[in-house]
Amino acid sequence: MKVVVQKFGGTCVESEANQLITAERIMEARDRGVYPVIVVSAMGRQGQPYSTAELVSTVRQIHPDIEPRQLDLLMSCGEIISTVAMAHLLSTKGYETIALSGGQAGLITDGFYGHARIVRIAPVLLLSALQEGQMVFVAGFQGNTENHQITTLGAGGSDYTAVALTHVIEETPILPFGDDLEVEALQIYKDVDGIMTANPKSLPEGNQPRSLPQLTYDECVAMSRLGAEVLQQQAAEMARKYRIPLAVRNFLTADGPGTEVGDFSGGEHERATAIVDQPRLLVFDIESGEPRLSLQIGERLERARLTFFQVSSEEAASRFAVRPLKYRDVEASVRDILSSHGAVAETNADDFALVSVVGEALRQRLDDWRERAETVLADSGIAIHGSAESEISLSFLVPEEERKKAVSELHKALVL
Repeated sequence: MKVVVQKFGGTCVESEANQLITAERIMEARDRGVYPVIVVSAMGRQGQPYSTAELVSTVRQIHPDIEPRQLDLLMSCGEIISTVAMAHLLSTKGYETIALSGGQAGLITDGFYGHARIVRIAPVLLLSALQEGQMVFVAGFQGNTENHQITTLGAGGSDYTAVALTHVIEETPILPFGDDLEVEALQIYKDVDGIMTANPKSLPEGNQPRSLPQLTYDECVAMSRLGAEVLQQQAAEMARKYRIPLAVRNFLTADGPGTEVGDFSGGEHERATAIVDQPRLLVFDIESGEPRLSLQIGERLERARLTFFQVSSEEAASRFAVRPLKYRDVEASVRDILSSHGAVAETNADDFALVSVVGEALRQRLDDWRERAETVLADSGIAIHGSAESEISLSFLVPEEERKKAVSELHKALVL
């Protein structure tokens, strides 16, 4: 039996018209003799009745604070609604279908509400449904703890669900009743033509990004961590760890362009792959003579599952930039961490952004690329308030009001 995991984002199921197009992508796989396992996000974005944002807003109108366990229970509903709707739609077209919550599909998580991680997968019901020839629809973004509490996997968590299910099916070469199992590359459907060289919203007209035909696992992880809406960071890291091939495509077209993520090597890279931007960061400076304090605070931020960047800066002894989160108060979390260490920090929210240059071209050539990027920013009159780096990325802390200009100039000079 051939199986493919298909993941559809919220836009793919936000309207009746889009649901019908999504159904076509699913039926096309079945027409090829492949059995699809479909992971579905909540319908649409803020302003639409069944989106996660609207579900949360409904409760927070009563009171802004809601206990994390209850909040996860609430947020899991959006994916369940869209999963049932799509399973029912395909059943009306003559297919046998089954809709499963994340927990029913076997995703067992830890108990970190709002940003849980998958600890194991027990896909007994999912595999049995495949054996019976059913189309299996799984609610993304969620799982269950060992003691049956519903948890959510963080923003973009449906990507995490899809990668995890692809991995466990790959690790199950034979179904319960003896059929051999073969798994195709994971298909991730969005409303864009693959992964772009920059966020189109951050570029002016006339300097629009290109769709990338290929991306290495390291590039995908770096872009996800630095703020690109490519793939959820945990999903990208799991795909890299288990070498899970995947493709990002536009759900509107069956054979349109897309981006393949995998092991791609060889050839000289003379241009950067992408410019990634993360707007409106929480930035805090610690003035302390204790050299271990920054390390301790970094460890606490990691345990709190906050994505942060410790940037080098002449303006502060130790400077951290922390990504905002949709449903958690990042500033309150940071203040709690600082107070637990008796630390006092100057904080600044929303005035700074991180703009990053990413690509295999930077590997083992960071000094050269840093000089080029800093020259572009200096010539554009953009001040750098800190920097950070990895093997294949260089990041610059710039004023939020200069973020789009920085993206545009770096994209034009280093990518195109």
